[in-house]
Amino acid sequence: MDHSIRPLCFSHVDLPREFFGGVPIHSGEGVSASPMIYVLVTAREDDGIHHYLVDAGFHADKWIHRFGFYDWEPPETVLGKVGVTPDRIEKIFLTHMHFDHANNVGAFPNADVYVQWDEYQGWLQALALPDLYTPLGEESWITSSFDRDDARVFGELARDHRLKFVRDGEELAPGIRGHLSKDGHTFGTQWVSVETSSGPYVVAGDAVMWYSNVEEMWPSGYTNGSTYNMLMTFGDIHRFLGGDVDRIVPGHDTLVFDRHPSWKVGPNEVAEVHVAGWDRSLRPAG
Repeated sequence: MDHSIRPLCFSHVDLPREFFGGVPIHSGEGVSASPMIYVLVTAREDDGIHHYLVDAGFHADKWIHRFGFYDWEPPETVLGKVGVTPDRIEKIFLTHMHFDHANNVGAFPNADVYVQWDEYQGWLQALALPDLYTPLGEESWITSSFDRDDARVFGELARDHRLKFVRDGEELAPGIRGHLSKDGHTFGTQWVSVETSSGPYVVAGDAVMWYSNVEEMWPSGYTNGSTYNMLMTFGDIHRFLGGDVDRIVPGHDTLVFDRHPSWKVGPNEVAEVHVAGWDRSLRPAG
C-alpha cells in the first residue's frame, strides 16, 4: 500500500514549553506556540480513493475559550485546503479521547470511529469516580482534557454501529495499524503506523507530542497516564522506524511543518509528509 499523509493544523495554542517537552528539562524556557493537528491519510484501491483521518480535533463552542486557542478553523475549511470535504472521510482513527483529538467527531457524518478498547473503558471508569477526585469540577485533573459530553456522543456512535473497538496491532484499514500504548499518555493511547512506498510512517498523536520526546527520551509534562510507559512507547516507535525520527508525525510540534514540505492557507499550516506514487503534490507552486 502507498498512502499520502498530510498533517493539517486547525488551531494554535500558547503553552509553557514543559507542557509538551517535559519537566524539568524544558522548564523555565517560556511559552511557545504549538499547533493543533489532525492528519489526512489517503489511499487508492481498486474501488477508488479513500480518505481517513487520524484524530478529529475539537469544535469551537466550548473548549476554545478554556485554554486560549486561536486561529481555529472548522473541518470544511481545513480539509478544503487539500480538496476534501468532511463527508468524504470514511474512517477516523482516534489516537486517544482527549478533547483536542476526539471532540469533533460529529463533524464527519459518514465516518466510522476507531478507538482502542482500553482507552474507551478507561475513560468510562474515570468518569464514574466519586466527587472526591473532582474538587475543581470539570477543571479537575482527571477531566482537564476530557469532555464529559463526549461520553454521550460516543454512546450514540455505538448505537448507530459507527464506533469500532480495536486492540493492539489490529489493522484499521489496508496498510494502516493501531499500536497500543497502554497506560501511556492516557489509558489506551494508540499510535498509528501507515505504509508507504518509501517505508512506514507513524502518526503518533500524543504518544509523541514533540520530536524532542523521542530525541531526548523525555516524556511530556502533561499526561493522564504513566510517564514511564510513555518512555517505553518512545522506544517502541524508535525501534519500529529504525531510528528515523523524522518519520514520526507528532501531535503538537510545529517542526513537522519545517521538516516536511509545507505551506500556509489562512492562519494555519498544511504539510505533506509523504505523497503516494499514484497521487500528486498539492503544494502551491513557489
